[in-house]
Amino acid sequence: MERFFEAKSVALIGVSSSKGNLGRLMVFNMTEFRYGGVIYLVGPKGGAFLGHKIYPSVLELPEPVDLAVVLIPARSVPELLRQCGERGIERVVIESGGFGELGEERGYLEAQIREIIEHYRLRVMGPNCIGIINRRSGLAVPFMPFKAEAAPGRISIVSQSGGVGGTMVNSMAAENIGFSKFASIGNKLNINENDLLDYFSRDSETELIFCYLEGIADGRRLMEVAARSAKPIVVHKSNRGQSGSVIALSHSASLSTDDAVVDAAFRQCGMIRVNDQRDAVELFKGMLLPPMRGPRLAIISRSGGHAVMAADAADEFGFELPPFPPEIIALAHQHSRAQVIDLHNPMDLGDLYYLPLYRELAERALGHDEFDGLLFVYNYQGTFDAEESRKLIAGLGELSGRFNKPAALCLFTMKKELDFNRQAVSFPIFTDPREALRVLAVVRDRACVKPLPLAIERPPGLGPAAAAASADLASGPVAPGALAAILESYGVPLIPYEVVYSEQAVLDAARRLGLPVALKTANPEVLHKTDVGAVRLHLAEDEAVRQAYRQLAEFGPAMLVQKMAEPGLEWFVGGRQDRQFGPVVVVGLGGIYVEVLKETAIRVAPVMPAEVEKLLEESRGAALFSGVRGGPPPDRKAFVDLIVKVSWLLTDCPHIRELDLNPVRIRPVGCQILDWRALSGSL
Repeated sequence: MERFFEAKSVALIGVSSSKGNLGRLMVFNMTEFRYGGVIYLVGPKGGAFLGHKIYPSVLELPEPVDLAVVLIPARSVPELLRQCGERGIERVVIESGGFGELGEERGYLEAQIREIIEHYRLRVMGPNCIGIINRRSGLAVPFMPFKAEAAPGRISIVSQSGGVGGTMVNSMAAENIGFSKFASIGNKLNINENDLLDYFSRDSETELIFCYLEGIADGRRLMEVAARSAKPIVVHKSNRGQSGSVIALSHSASLSTDDAVVDAAFRQCGMIRVNDQRDAVELFKGMLLPPMRGPRLAIISRSGGHAVMAADAADEFGFELPPFPPEIIALAHQHSRAQVIDLHNPMDLGDLYYLPLYRELAERALGHDEFDGLLFVYNYQGTFDAEESRKLIAGLGELSGRFNKPAALCLFTMKKELDFNRQAVSFPIFTDPREALRVLAVVRDRACVKPLPLAIERPPGLGPAAAAASADLASGPVAPGALAAILESYGVPLIPYEVVYSEQAVLDAARRLGLPVALKTANPEVLHKTDVGAVRLHLAEDEAVRQAYRQLAEFGPAMLVQKMAEPGLEWFVGGRQDRQFGPVVVVGLGGIYVEVLKETAIRVAPVMPAEVEKLLEESRGAALFSGVRGGPPPDRKAFVDLIVKVSWLLTDCPHIRELDLNPVRIRPVGCQILDWRALSGSL
């Protein structure tokens, strides 16, 4: 990737002197951002533009270049790419559109491009993108015009959409936030988000990363790249409606929609998901401040109403508001006019009009060990106090840097003053106290959470014994006996059971297991047995067993006889194979209400016990593990162990497409699966 962004020579292909030619905008951007390397222009009509000769062909360039940028009709791209390969140009950005985004009938063009890429060992960004920008070197090749508004910054941008990426650049510039590098990846035919995120994670000029995605190229690699990154990765993943394409034949499929898996995967590997670009910009404003290393917050506000709003937000986002030390209170009292304001935390400066005191109060709060950060809410109109207020605002940034603590400024003023201050200071300005504290909370919490993406080491004694057996299963619902054998090979605890095929065999099995028993159809086509009346419980006598068998015979001769389970907490454990992220484990409160409650948590498998503990805490049912009304608590450790085993089973057995274990009966000691079912087959 470095050879794209550090190119010392560039060929802009598709440029002509004709008015309206989009290629000319690439030249404009290179001039606007002051690219210091060598620029060659290529276009079939030849000629010149802005003092540059236009070469009729790549093959006529006087030397190979580090980077070629292509903006020509789609049907001409394969041949042009072949010429780049012949000329020794190994890095290409294809900005041309008209490929797979227009439908499958254009797939042949992408197939040709892939063949050429493989033959010449090229790296290609796009097609259907707007290219890349490197603020430090001035390399800027988009065909839409950009302006070098804000100074180069610390944020690098990856965007599947050129338009969205460009809008992000503009939104950041409006807040006087600059960027370091920009890449639009379009159709991701060769280079995808993982390549760029990996590069930006190692790039010395990048501290924060923004990524806009409509589709995910390789979910598991994305998780691995993100988990390795020490830099925050903020992702706006759109196109959230993919769950409609999932045909849900099991609880696992219906409760783990595509977007829910994306959410879980991002949290699991430490990426921060936002819902829109405004959310991302606000979050970066918080991340550009010094880190919030704890929950203790000082709030100083010129307005009593805003102080109340800030206090509400502090409660909402889990901040602590320690009292101000006596010396700070005394300092404020010395300058209070009417002595009627509240000088607790939040501190209302409503009748204090001496602005140098505001700075001193902020300085003392940031310098005090009792506080991890400061929210400073300031309002002024700029009619008589503009210069003094501007000086105060600029000073807050200096204090924040000196003490290495965030001083989040929330400013209420006239538009001209707000715009002036945003451009005059080098730190971000907020316009809503709740928004300021929301993003500080995200930064605070991220510093406390270590991502645990995917387990590497298996639990002792757990081997992939059933992988081969699962691959031999026929596509469709799996017979209970065959599935039970796979589960038991992974140490998954099943209630004592037998699969039998006649009335007498049912009766004999019931006697061996010990009455009372449960009787269920073992017909694998009956997925939700309770819904169709294919279950009989608490059969305590031989005659009851016989009658139950005759009633269930309509579903087929195969019967599942089970020992009746002792009472306990009921949960659901399941999973499925996701097209992007592979095996996924789903956990929630179980029983017959699992689809009604939809109280589930999700992780990409396999998982470690520590990640399972975090997973359980995401469910409201986690409180039940403490016991109810003085009763003994359920065996949480045994349940965690079960989930870990199921996660490895799903990993080892990709042919098991969906798996439901419901209910899982958790007792004070141990747990057992009362019902199990699965679907087999490839995605």
